[in-house]
Amino acid sequence: MPSRKETLWFIVLALLLSWGVGARWLLDERRFLLIRLLMCVPAFVAMGCAWAFRREAPRAAGFAFSGWRPWLLAMAYPWIMILVCLGLAYLWRALSGRTDFIYLRPLAEFRFGISKNLDFHGLRALGFAAAAWVALLLPWLLAAAAYRAQWPDRLQAALPSSWAWLHHAFRAALFLPTLLLHGIFPGELGEEMGWRGYLVRRWADRPLVAAAITMPVWASFHLPVIFSSAQKGHPVLNTVFLLSIAAAAVPFAALYLWGRSVWPCAVLHFSWNLWNPIVLGNVYTGHAGLFGGQVRIFNGEALFGLIFNAVVAIWLITRWRRMASQTQMGLREP
Repeated sequence: MPSRKETLWFIVLALLLSWGVGARWLLDERRFLLIRLLMCVPAFVAMGCAWAFRREAPRAAGFAFSGWRPWLLAMAYPWIMILVCLGLAYLWRALSGRTDFIYLRPLAEFRFGISKNLDFHGLRALGFAAAAWVALLLPWLLAAAAYRAQWPDRLQAALPSSWAWLHHAFRAALFLPTLLLHGIFPGELGEEMGWRGYLVRRWADRPLVAAAITMPVWASFHLPVIFSSAQKGHPVLNTVFLLSIAAAAVPFAALYLWGRSVWPCAVLHFSWNLWNPIVLGNVYTGHAGLFGGQVRIFNGEALFGLIFNAVVAIWLITRWRRMASQTQMGLREP
């Protein structure tokens, strides 16, 4: 089946099923587990489509460790964005003279869901979050290293034919720490297996097409969020929010195409979901983070985040267009 039909089937199923879960969540927004399930829908649909159309196993998405550079960039990218957003915010504060536009809250209190009594203030919260961040990334690094070393394949080759099925159990066991630490629905990994590990991979030889497809689709996936009690009634905010996500789809696609592995994309996704609200506040509720003020302007998923993602996206698209032009010129030469 051509990639176009596979792509259409995947998009339709992934969006309809995720919107269905999202509609159920909107009936009771306290059921956070439904959000995690919603984030995993792209992975479930991707695995089903990959097997139905091409008999591909889930590992086709790219489970092997792809080198340190993609991982390091994935971990650094959210902080680069945060620093840019802070720079723009303080520049605006200096030009406008509005000291309430952004300000540091060194004694801001953060509550973590592990325990009702687990509260941290300011920089101590950053330290705890950093420790949790590293601990939660280790299971992914372990699974990536195991696939890089081909441990599941070596086990399959070493087992008698009657016991060869055990390599599937071993592959599943590699993801057990992820399920235990990230929850039964590891949302960030689930999204990346679908959007990048399936959709971008289908168009890996045409990055511009991959970006053009994933930009509106990934933004559309987030539509249930804008109907939540925290965001409905804010049309401008929601428009900027969706545009920021659409622009972010381009660097995510580039990261996948660089390493051909879902892990750096999942690391970037998880890191962003962790650090953005802690430092820049929650764009959904408007609650401040380590920095207070006009959160719904300088947040990484608000106007300043859109500016950053758009600049990166334009640079990448320009680069891909130049490479495509050079390739076409090379093919035309006698």
